[in-house]
Amino acid sequence: MKFKGAVFALGAVVCSALAAGEASAHAHLKSAIPAPDAILSAPPQEVRIEFGEAVEPRMSGIELVGANGPVAGVSKAYVDPAAPETLVVKLSQPLPAGAYEARWRCVGKDSHVMRGSYHFEVRP
Repeated sequence: MKFKGAVFALGAVVCSALAAGEASAHAHLKSAIPAPDAILSAPPQEVRIEFGEAVEPRMSGIELVGANGPVAGVSKAYVDPAAPETLVVKLSQPLPAGAYEARWRCVGKDSHVMRGSYHFEVRP
């Protein structure tokens, strides 16, 4: 009976490890500038999001949304040539004071689509 219990426990550990490895293989948000929940004293000139793996630029993007909807003057998202896991958008004009949501869509090299968002605020 002890042997069957040990085999079951070992099987559970192996399955958990495999599931964790599969989940961590997708492109997840690793860091961002501005950081999630940041309160900025000056508007950012760009939004940079680093993922856990290289991203497919043609199918990935960042949308910046303010109180009145999508923010104007945001460039098309591109992958940083020096960091293939980083997606960037440039802002052509300063953001006015207010709350913003950065909505991202990322397709990793494994072709899995990940979506998410985070908030930051610009205060005068």
